[in-house]
Amino acid sequence: RQVVAFVQRLRQEDLFKLPGLAESIDWTRALITLGRSSLDGDVVNDTLGVLLKYEDDLARVRGEPALAILQEVV
Repeated sequence: RQVVAFVQRLRQEDLFKLPGLAESIDWTRALITLGRSSLDGDVVNDTLGVLLKYEDDLARVRGEPALAILQEVV
């Protein structure tokens, strides 16, 4: 549920390429592989590259913006 909420909220950002279904599935798999059952700031920022494919998008979201999105949806 947290993953879906985070991705839905992330898709509201002004990004070059919004994360789609494939990126969402890949991110979910990465989180499962890491043994994460819930999101926190560290795991979101560490794995954001799975969701966002462009460096400009990563630079725009990584750090405080990602934490703000996470706080909105958790």
